[in-house]
Amino acid sequence: MTPSNNKKTSYLGDNQTAQPMQDRAPSKKTGTIGEMWKLKCKIENKFATIPITERIVVGRTLDSDVVDFDLTPYDAYHYGVSRHHAVMSLLEGFLYIEDLGSTNGTRINGFQLTSKQKYRLRDGDEIEFARLRMTIKIEQK
Repeated sequence: MTPSNNKKTSYLGDNQTAQPMQDRAPSKKTGTIGEMWKLKCKIENKFATIPITERIVVGRTLDSDVVDFDLTPYDAYHYGVSRHHAVMSLLEGFLYIEDLGSTNGTRINGFQLTSKQKYRLRDGDEIEFARLRMTIKIEQK
C-alpha cells in the first residue's frame, strides 16, 4: 500500500513521552560480527540484502546525494526519511546505528534514538527511519 502524495509528515520527536533508547548488551544470536556478514532487511513485503561494511549511510537519494542503503524504492520520501538519515557502523565486532540529526528521527523496537549517539543493533531488531519500518536479520555471507 502506497501512502497518498498529500500525506503530511509528522515528527516522531513530537511525542514527549517517548522513552529514550538505552544501550543493550549483544544478544546470544548476535555475537562478534565482521565484514563477512550481511544484513537482510525486510521492508513491508520486500527484502533487501546489504553487505556489512565499516560504514553504511542510510537515506534516500536526490540528484547527487550518495547513500549506501537507498530507501527511495520503498517510498522513503512519503514516509519522512531524510536524505542522510542514519549511519550504521561496524565497531569492534558489533553493529551500531546512529541518527544523523534527521528531521523525523529513528527508533529501534519503538524506542526513540538520541541524535548523534550510537546504539548497538541486534538480530531481529525493528528499525524505524521516520515512519518507514524495517526488520533486520544479521547473517553470515
